Amino acid sequence: MDATVKIVSIHLVAAIVAALISTAFTIGIFGLKNHVFAFAVGVVILYFVGQFCQKMFEGEIEGFSAWLWDGILPFGFCWFILWTILTNYL
Repeated sequence: MDATVKIVSIHLVAAIVAALISTAFTIGIFGLKNHVFAFAVGVVILYFVGQFCQKMFEGEIEGFSAWLWDGILPFGFCWFILWTILTNYL
């Protein structure tokens, strides 16, 4: 499998986890209702997943443009869409 597919897959799985955690903080499952904290949790998860992928695929992906299209944007789209859907329907 290509490194791009692996990086996108890892980021999408992390985005689903981030959306679940963000939804929990948004609707108050943990006893705290805070949208800003829910957003910050997602950004922190994105940062650590990016660092993990950078160490795992060190020489295969280079440059900010590749990381933007292979990691940041898929994570962001999946995270925001799933976060919104879960928040509206739970």
